[in-house]
Amino acid sequence: MSKALETWPLDAIEEALGPDADTILPHALRTAELRVRLPRHHIAMLHHKADQQHTTVSHALARELDAIASAEAPELSAAIPGFATALTWPDAEHTQLPC
Repeated sequence: MSKALETWPLDAIEEALGPDADTILPHALRTAELRVRLPRHHIAMLHHKADQQHTTVSHALARELDAIASAEAPELSAAIPGFATALTWPDAEHTQLPC
C-alpha cells in the first residue's frame, strides 16, 4: 500500500477500492472535497507543481500538506482525532511495539 500511495493520488486509490475503502482506509485518511479561494499565483503554482510531478493538483497539494503534517505531527496528533493514524498509515499497521 505504501508503494501505491507513492504512485497514485489517494482519491484514485479510494475510487479503485470502491465500497471496500471504508474497511481498508482509516476514516481520517478518506478524501473529501474542499473548495477554497486562493490568489491566482497560488493556483498557478499548484498547477505548475502538478505538471512537474505528472499528477493532479489535489495530489500535488496533498504532498505539500503532508510535509507540513510531518513537521507538526506531535501538535496536530494531539489536537486532531485520528490524525496520527492517518499520518502513519499503512506503516503503523506493521510496526511492532516494544515489549
